[in-house]
Amino acid sequence: MPGESFDRAEFIAYFRDEAEELLGRIESSSLELEKQTAAGTFDAEIVNALFRALHTLKGNAAMLGFSDIAEVAHRLESLCDRMRSQRTVQPQDVELLFAGRDLLGRLLAAPARAQAPSDMGDLLERLEAYAKPAQDDTEAFEAEVARMLAEQSAAKAPVQPLPLQTGRRRTIRVDIERLDALLNLVGELVVNRTRISEIAATLAQADRDGTIAKALSESAGLLSRTAGEIQESLMRIRMVPIGQVFERFPRLVRDVAKARRKEVALEIAGAQTELDKTIVDEIGEPLMHLLRNCVDHGIESPEDRQAANKPRVGKIELNAYHEGNQIIIEIGDDGSGIDLEQVRWRAIEQGLVSAQEHLTEQELVELIFAPGFTTADEVSDVSGRGMGMDVVKKSVSHLKGHLEVHTERGRGTRFTIKLPLTLAIINALLVRIGDERYALPLDSVVESQSVGVDAIRTLYGNEILMLRGEIVPLVRIAEFFGLNIQRNPEKAMVVIVSVQGRQVGLVVDAFEGEQEIVIKPLSDVVGRIAGISGATILGSGAIALILDVHALVSDAYASGKVARAEYSAVSGT
Repeated sequence: MPGESFDRAEFIAYFRDEAEELLGRIESSSLELEKQTAAGTFDAEIVNALFRALHTLKGNAAMLGFSDIAEVAHRLESLCDRMRSQRTVQPQDVELLFAGRDLLGRLLAAPARAQAPSDMGDLLERLEAYAKPAQDDTEAFEAEVARMLAEQSAAKAPVQPLPLQTGRRRTIRVDIERLDALLNLVGELVVNRTRISEIAATLAQADRDGTIAKALSESAGLLSRTAGEIQESLMRIRMVPIGQVFERFPRLVRDVAKARRKEVALEIAGAQTELDKTIVDEIGEPLMHLLRNCVDHGIESPEDRQAANKPRVGKIELNAYHEGNQIIIEIGDDGSGIDLEQVRWRAIEQGLVSAQEHLTEQELVELIFAPGFTTADEVSDVSGRGMGMDVVKKSVSHLKGHLEVHTERGRGTRFTIKLPLTLAIINALLVRIGDERYALPLDSVVESQSVGVDAIRTLYGNEILMLRGEIVPLVRIAEFFGLNIQRNPEKAMVVIVSVQGRQVGLVVDAFEGEQEIVIKPLSDVVGRIAGISGATILGSGAIALILDVHALVSDAYASGKVARAEYSAVSGT
C-alpha cells in the first residue's frame, strides 16, 4: 500500500495475535448458542458478543488489506443479524458458524496467500443464501472496505493511540523470545550472585579485622535481594493463565463426540491458574490427546451408559491448580475405565510382554504409553494408530513433569499431570559422585541420609533399603553411568526421590548442600545423554550436570530390576 510509514510485518504479527483471541471468542459463543439451541432458549447477548468479535476481526483484516478474511467475517455478521432479528437459532446456523470459524482459522494461517481455499466460495454462497442479506449487501461491504482502506492510507499509522482513562491498564505485547533472552541474563546474574556470596564467605576467614569481608557481604546481600526481585518480577511477566489452552477444548470434545455418536459434557475449572508461557505453549498437544482418548475410549455410548444405570451424557472434568511450586492438571472421565486385562492381552499380541510375565496393576497401566500400543480394533480419524499416549508421555517428560493414571473399571479414569511452574530456574540438591558434582531437582527429593552398608540388602542381584518398614530400591548413580568408582565399604549416601508415587534411593558419594541453579540445555553437539536433563554453572564457575530423576527411575522400572527386587522382598523369596 502506498505511503506506508509503519512496519507492516509487526502489525501483521499483532493482527494474528488478536485474531486468535477473537476466533476463540467466536468459537466459545458458537458453542453456547449450540447449547441454547438444544435447550430451545435464546440469549441475544451471546449473539451480540459473537457479532462484536466478527466485526472487530473484519475491521482489522480490512485495515491490513486481507479482504478474504474480512469478507467471510462480514457474511457471518449477516448470519448474526438474521438470528437477532428472528430471535432464534437453528442447528444449521451453528453448523455454518463453525464452518465459518474454521475457514477463518485457515485464512489466518496464511493471510497473504495467493489463492483462496477451494471451499471458500461454497461457504460464502451458503451464507448468502441462508442469511438472505439485502440485495445491496455486497456493494455495502465493498464500500465499507474501501472506506477503511482510504482512512488507513491517509493516516500516518494504522492505529492511533487512545487517551488513557481513570484506572485503565497500560499493556504492551512482548515477543516471548525477548523475555527468554532477558531470563538468560537474569540466570547469569543469579550465578554471579552465588559466586560473590562464596567469595565473601572465603574472604571472611582470611580478613583479620573483617572490614573488607563485611562490606563485600553487605554488597552481596543487596545484590541477592535485587536479583531475587528482578527474577520474581520477570517470572510473573512470563506467567499466563492456562485458560489460553483450555479454551480450545470445548470445540474439540464436541467434534470428537459427534463423530463417535456420543453425548459428552466437558466441565472446566481453574482456567485462571497461571504458569510459564513456555509450558503453556507446549502442554496443549498432550492435553488434546488425553481428551480425545477420554471421549473415544473412556466415555461409553449413550445406550451402554443407560444399560449400566449411568446418565446418557458422559462427563469429562478438566481442572488446573497450584500445589507448592508445581501446577497440577487433572483430566478425568466417568466412563468405563481401563480394561487392564484387555491391555495385558493386547500387549502380549504386540510383543510388548510375554504371557508368563508377572505385571502389577501399575505396570499394566504404564503399557498404554508404550510406542505403538493401542486397544482400538480399527483405525479411525480419532484413534487407533497407537501414537497419542506415547506422545503424551514424551511431551510431559520433556517439560520436566510426570504423569499419573488412576483407573477403576466401570467408574472412569483420571490422568494427573504435575508440571514445574517454570523450566528456567530451580532449587537443586548438589551431590558429588567421584570428583564431579551433580544437581538433583529439589522438588523430586524426599530426604537424604547416610546409611550403613549393613542396612542394604541384596535380593537376586538387586539392592534395596528398608526405610521405616517400606522397601526402597537403590540405584547407584556411578554404576548407572559406568564410572569406575569404588564403593565405600562402610556407608552409603542415599538420596530418596519420589516419582509417580514410587520411591527410589539414589546412591551418591556425598551431599553438598542446596543451591538455586539456572538450567542450561545440552548442546546439540553433545546430544542426548540418558539420565542427564541438562547442565548448570555453579557459583564457583564449575559446570554441574543435572540428573534426570524421571529417566533414572523409569529406566530402573522398565528394566524390571526394581520390580523384581520389590516382588522378591514382599514375597520373602
